[in-house]
Amino acid sequence: MTRFWITLTQAVELVLKAFETMQGGEIYVPKIPSCTMRDFAKAVCKDCEIELIGARPGEKKHELMIPADEAINTLEFNKFFVIQPTLNW
Repeated sequence: MTRFWITLTQAVELVLKAFETMQGGEIYVPKIPSCTMRDFAKAVCKDCEIELIGARPGEKKHELMIPADEAINTLEFNKFFVIQPTLNW
């Protein structure tokens, strides 16, 4: 399974940038790294034994930040993407 990882500093910077630039209705998506849960576990404890337990009901195998149907409405910036609303407010 893969998951995205964001630091508190990155999250605050994204929120502040959104406040500065938002027009209303946009979704701000940070450009952040992802890794597998196995790699994360090995980074936390190299010598630990890893037991595979599988996915829980409803759990996604891979997270997706921007779905294909939203990509057409998405603008790319240096540190984030902005998904524009489909409706005018």
